[in-house]
Amino acid sequence: MSAYPISQAAIPAQRQITSTYSLLHLLRPTDDSVLHLPATNAQLVEEVVVRVGSGATGWAIENSRLLPAEPAGESFARFDRRPYGETRLIEAIALWVVLRLSGVRAITGLLSAELTNAIRERIADNTTVDLLLRCVRATHARFTHELFEFCEAQIPAQDQPAMMRSISADLFEGMETLSAAVTEKFAAERNRWFAGSVGERFELVSAILKGKPVDTRKALGRLQYDLTLHHVALVLWQDEVTPDSRRELETTALRLLDQVGCSSMLLLPAGPGRLWAWGGRATDHPGELGRSDKPVDLPAHIHVASGLPGDGVAGFQRSHEQAVTAERVGRITEPGPSRLCDYGNLELVILLGNDAEATADFVRRELGPLAADNRTMAALRETVRCLLDNERGVAVTAKHLHIAKNTVVYRVKKAEQLLGRSLREDHLRLHLALYLAGRLGSSVLAKQGPATGLENSIRAVSS
Repeated sequence: MSAYPISQAAIPAQRQITSTYSLLHLLRPTDDSVLHLPATNAQLVEEVVVRVGSGATGWAIENSRLLPAEPAGESFARFDRRPYGETRLIEAIALWVVLRLSGVRAITGLLSAELTNAIRERIADNTTVDLLLRCVRATHARFTHELFEFCEAQIPAQDQPAMMRSISADLFEGMETLSAAVTEKFAAERNRWFAGSVGERFELVSAILKGKPVDTRKALGRLQYDLTLHHVALVLWQDEVTPDSRRELETTALRLLDQVGCSSMLLLPAGPGRLWAWGGRATDHPGELGRSDKPVDLPAHIHVASGLPGDGVAGFQRSHEQAVTAERVGRITEPGPSRLCDYGNLELVILLGNDAEATADFVRRELGPLAADNRTMAALRETVRCLLDNERGVAVTAKHLHIAKNTVVYRVKKAEQLLGRSLREDHLRLHLALYLAGRLGSSVLAKQGPATGLENSIRAVSS
């Protein structure tokens, strides 16, 4: 039986103005649209909105997006290094914070399920219970700090000491409740995950990916896969996990690896609705999935990230690292219709967009008014980028965009007026800025109105 209760409590009643529940009604996100882009389950977010209101829920989600890098000691700018499971876990903790302040004393059913899924994803990343508990403590500490600062700015001075004592007491007890839940769930999930041959294979592959010495002949016997081949790696995942998730992911992986010419394949479950896959060839490199002659046809609910081909054990490691990076960056770039995040196609974004703030600043400086995040400027950017892609060929650009040549000429003149210079001046920097704007979309464009649009920030969507 679980060591912590599942709450069935009704929605808390309105309390006095000096209570933490009343404080929740003053909290607001910078941008309300964060409610439509949660990393956690949408039903959990809806439950929290019912209990604490959309303002406090949005505030929790928004602030959780600024936290994931810090417990790991990384800067916000390293958007391509942030595990998605970490983002999901921290958002779940943030939602628990506001639930706790509203008077909820026990983990709710939906939050319990979300914690389980988040912990499963972190176990697949080979985390430990100590790291998870450190994440819980760091998140609670940061939210306590944010709430104290909010109190100092919004609450009358005479009411601040009582409010801060109440926040401290609620969140301390809440941390104990959450820590007990995380510890119990971690133990149960780790036992489930590492039971049997799948866990043994996963531990071996994890050791190989970390660069530990490996006997390739012994590994062949345990994995039924030859590490001396030429490899290409895939990461596959589903947004919604179903009973058939594993079978669907494996079927898709086998088909894609066959498409790029692989004769040997290794498939390894890496969490709920998630699969790591490698394909190998003995005589030549497999093809790049992003440059396959055949279209990459994926089921509607499956996403794929692919690495570049590599040789031997080092290529096995490197291609997987590239696939993981492509997944993280692909989650925050403008999504393509194929749902394929190919490292080769994203490589420029990864190399040029390594510093999120510097990348956004570069795009806005280079494009000026063209960086405005609206349909009119988007059409101008697309036309100019297509023109530069085709060496300023007006006819080719018109054909590619399915518009008249006169329209191309008009848009180019309009873009030059807005830029204040000819497209021939500093065209390499302009071309790169347009490329990044096309890939990263709203995350690097100039916002409309006073809101900063946290959901459009590279650092906020994680990874």
